[in-house]
Amino acid sequence: MKYYQWLLAIIVISHFCVLADPINVSPAKQPEKTGQADDKYLPQQQDQTVNISDATPRKETDLVDGLILNRAMTRLGHRFYRDFVSAYRDINGTALHTGLTVKEYATARSGSKISILHNRKPIFVTFVSPASRNIDEQALGAAQRVDNVLKQHQRQTKWSAFTDPDLAPDEI
Repeated sequence: MKYYQWLLAIIVISHFCVLADPINVSPAKQPEKTGQADDKYLPQQQDQTVNISDATPRKETDLVDGLILNRAMTRLGHRFYRDFVSAYRDINGTALHTGLTVKEYATARSGSKISILHNRKPIFVTFVSPASRNIDEQALGAAQRVDNVLKQHQRQTKWSAFTDPDLAPDEI
């Protein structure tokens, strides 16, 4: 019993000593400013505002034409979706499609795999890392690539209508 009392006393005393007298604590120092000339040569970062408003679009056709579905799961995927839709509208992407889907597959290793699907077929796939700072550039590249693929698909469907020798419907 004496042993436990001594052990308890040592623990209590050491606890008070640690809490009462912090070791190696110094006030935070401000870093020295090396010179004013360096600041003018550094690139100034400009804040970019992102419009995430849910306001109704200016044109009524934006409500129905060119539906782009969001199947993202994470904040990163939703940000890519917003940037993609914004870039797609900015480059005047074709609205004569049967629907696009931005689908995200979250992975623990490499961030998120984002696929853009047209008629349930992938037409663009990219990986977006949470540490990545160029999501808007990836979204712009995706918008341009998807627009080119959709226009090429439309040209192929028009051309295939002329080259098909069987103009009658199937007979079964």
